[in-house]
Amino acid sequence: MLRAEQGSILRVSGINWPVIVVSNDHFNEIGEAIVCPILNNISPNAVHLPICIPSSSGEIKGLIACEHVRHVDLNVRRFSKLGFLVLTEYLDISDTLIALFDFR
Repeated sequence: MLRAEQGSILRVSGINWPVIVVSNDHFNEIGEAIVCPILNNISPNAVHLPICIPSSSGEIKGLIACEHVRHVDLNVRRFSKLGFLVLTEYLDISDTLIALFDFR
């Protein structure tokens, strides 16, 4: 069975753009994931991070909209993996998400 992993870039049925999985692998084991969309129609800023990686279906290029965090139940939606970010490439995303919830 196909599983989502942290850093996976997915095409999910019912979502018009690719998403990146930001939840950890322990959470993803239940067949659900927390994701952020990869969009082309937004401007770069502190919470819109650029991404450009090769995939099996061409290049995935756009901005990760970190403020648009969503939960998806992959048990009920079809999905396919388009690519993957290794941990070193994922750190900016993780830091941005943590900063969004930094209480002071």
